[in-house]
Amino acid sequence: MTMMRLLRQFPRRFLRGERGTAPVEAVLITPLLFWWYLAAYQYFDAFREKNASQKAAYAISDLISRETAEIDTAYINRMADIFDYLSMSRGSNWIRVSSVYWDVDAGAYRTVWSRATGGHAPQTDESIVSEAFRIPVLPAGDTVIVVETSTTYEPFFRIGLNDTPFNNFITTRPRFASQIVLEGQALALAEVAPDVSGI
Repeated sequence: MTMMRLLRQFPRRFLRGERGTAPVEAVLITPLLFWWYLAAYQYFDAFREKNASQKAAYAISDLISRETAEIDTAYINRMADIFDYLSMSRGSNWIRVSSVYWDVDAGAYRTVWSRATGGHAPQTDESIVSEAFRIPVLPAGDTVIVVETSTTYEPFFRIGLNDTPFNNFITTRPRFASQIVLEGQALALAEVAPDVSGI
């Protein structure tokens, strides 16, 4: 067998040869599988925290809506602590609780009171207008509790995700009273309800 013939057969034998393909394939695919596993875990953990944050926000809103006595700023701070516990978030959290009503004369939503934690600004009559599309239609003389929560998701591996805020906006009607009163800041509902005495 001549040298030239050997040189011509070598490429064909190399291309047809199957020895050593499994180790080569393993070396190529293992990093991809490892990356896919980390990414799948990362996104699953993000959805888990988002779901926990939403459930915690609804729990906080339901707790406040059942109050019949006056609440205070310390009560709102305790609700923030409960939210931290229920959401199990590793990032920074804050909540904002507001009592909102429909002002017939102004034709707009107004705030009776609002409190926020974490140094965030409370809702005002001006700021609540931008959230009007998220508030259900209210009868005159009725109020609703608006609970806003925010938590920042901090991913473990940062594969396709950076720090992501999860925000919730929950509206709940008071269960056993016409309004939730904060430290004496009650709304005189007779002033905003329509006068039906002549009907």
